[in-house]
Amino acid sequence: MLDTTERRVAIVAGASVALLAAAIVSDFAARSFWDKHAMLTSLAANLLTVVISVAVINELIERRERRRWSLLAQSVIFALVQNARLTWTSLVELLGLTEVHSGAIASLVEGAQIALDRQRVSEATSKLLADPERRPLLQRVTVRLSTHASEVIANWATVLVGAAPYAKLLDRHVELQSRLEWLSSVLAHNEPAPDQDGRRRRMTLASIATEHADELGDDWIHDMVVSITILATRLDYDSRNLAFSLASEDWWRERTQVLLET
Repeated sequence: MLDTTERRVAIVAGASVALLAAAIVSDFAARSFWDKHAMLTSLAANLLTVVISVAVINELIERRERRRWSLLAQSVIFALVQNARLTWTSLVELLGLTEVHSGAIASLVEGAQIALDRQRVSEATSKLLADPERRPLLQRVTVRLSTHASEVIANWATVLVGAAPYAKLLDRHVELQSRLEWLSSVLAHNEPAPDQDGRRRRMTLASIATEHADELGDDWIHDMVVSITILATRLDYDSRNLAFSLASEDWWRERTQVLLET
């Protein structure tokens, strides 16, 4: 499957070929018209040259910029991956579905497969919401996850927000952070923790999410937990793949060897 950059290059190339083909066909089909209108012919030829040149030059500039900032972009994306992974691993453990072990790829893969099993996550969420002793844990976990996600986005959004190739990815991570914020705010409003301090109460009151909190019951909470778990898992692996496309693991190993030898 073509990535965004490859699709854009294909579109530019296709448009350029189409314009050239149209010019060639028109030369045969309406040669008398072009012969009689030399100035218009010259303007059309110059415009065609400019359009194709600008498209090609813009693409070359964008590619150069992506290469120049590839390691910085990778570092930012890794931070986003860490946040997404923290989110889904915390939720699957809270839901009692599995325990994910740090540093164990097999454990991560197994945990991700479980997190993407919508039926299992849905059933586990329903059980948690039906248990009055476990429900408060959901609020504590989502508050911590929401706070951390907000910090990550605030720290790194300015780096990627102007980078077209990564804008869509950043937007998906912002969606994750927004969902966590809404869920934690609604829970804090509907089921305030006994130890909730004044700052948290004021922040809850000021949240846009709590405007409709009284209308959002367990069905909404259930759907948010399931959707956040699935979204975070997908973002973990989609973002990780993009990050390593910028600088592969082999590149890092080779770079390390170069540094050791110089």
